[in-house]
Amino acid sequence: KRDLVNQKYFFSYLYIFLRFFGCAPYQRTLALEFHSSARTITETMTIMCSRQVWLGIAVATVAALSAAMPTMMSTLLRHMFTAPNQTPWERGRLRLINVGGLPAQTLNSADRALELIDGSFLHREGDVWVVSYVKSGTTWTIGILAALWKHPAADYAGSLQKVTRNFCPQPELPDLGWGDDGFGHSIRELNDWSKGAPHRCFKSHWPSKDHVVSDGKSKFIYVMRNAQDQMTSMWNQVYGMGFHYGTENMTFEGGWDGFVEDWMNGDVENGQYFDHVASWYPRKDDPDVLFVRFEDLKRDALDVILQISNFLGTEFLSPEHIQNVTELTRFEKMRQTDEQDYGLRFMRWLGVIRRTHVRKGEVGSGRLMFSTKQLAALELEYEKKLKPLGVPRSWVLLD
Repeated sequence: KRDLVNQKYFFSYLYIFLRFFGCAPYQRTLALEFHSSARTITETMTIMCSRQVWLGIAVATVAALSAAMPTMMSTLLRHMFTAPNQTPWERGRLRLINVGGLPAQTLNSADRALELIDGSFLHREGDVWVVSYVKSGTTWTIGILAALWKHPAADYAGSLQKVTRNFCPQPELPDLGWGDDGFGHSIRELNDWSKGAPHRCFKSHWPSKDHVVSDGKSKFIYVMRNAQDQMTSMWNQVYGMGFHYGTENMTFEGGWDGFVEDWMNGDVENGQYFDHVASWYPRKDDPDVLFVRFEDLKRDALDVILQISNFLGTEFLSPEHIQNVTELTRFEKMRQTDEQDYGLRFMRWLGVIRRTHVRKGEVGSGRLMFSTKQLAALELEYEKKLKPLGVPRSWVLLD
């Protein structure tokens, strides 16, 4: 009798399971089987729609994996984008590290910062550094250099990771062991970079100190953008790469005011915008420094290309070469390159990355994002830190 009761419960649960997976046509078989002792439970399972059941299990497994995939990929990328054994930045809302008193993204490391100033890293005649406060036009300017030097990277200008790995490394980022799937390089790689070539390109978001001071060998192109457009573009990146900056649980609108506060306080990567510009602007007229404005690139890219060419002493440019540089580095083409990267498209499809790297590139797009109080705070910082240096207000603030 006890066995009969247990079997009854078993068949009841099995009945519900089969109903869930669409096996209703086999209800009668199940009912008959309950009253029969001629077949074993194993035989019963074989009789009743095993194909539908396994198909249901397969679908459920795929659905579960799909649901878990964004979290799994976010965890993997967070690991790939994090240098080990670093000290967290204690202030603000973003996931950053402390590199010698400067907030930095977690791809950086304090050890690498020391290597860049202790003699391990070797500066070389002909080095060209493209420096900016983040999201100010660095990728665009690097693409122009690649095209001027006829480097293959010009064909994929706009692809941040590929250009960083293959043409213009960022020395502050150490090699984290991911090879061409990562961003950083070893000191040995950097010292051997473009060996035999007349130039090396390096990218940096560092203030004017440490390894980006004048060394008698390098030239520096500083790319500047107005504060409102820069901040808007930066928030799109910080929000878009939530796994990296710790903003994955924020909404775009809900996180904005907090980000503006952190930005104003300098609790974002590479510190405060006004301090960064203030560190570089006094070098504006130095013979080894060229100031380039994002707004000028948008207004007349050809003129800026020629300025860069003259600054670098590039050999005579034929009209065909100039036209090719202009075409290869059109903003629309770079945006298309970024959008068509299959790996990034997959990450955006998963929702792990929520924005493209090369986005709008418009002048004035950030005008409507700011409250009256926030605009007043920007004005005050300009008056206090940049106006005394002679930085034109139109370079910093939108009308």
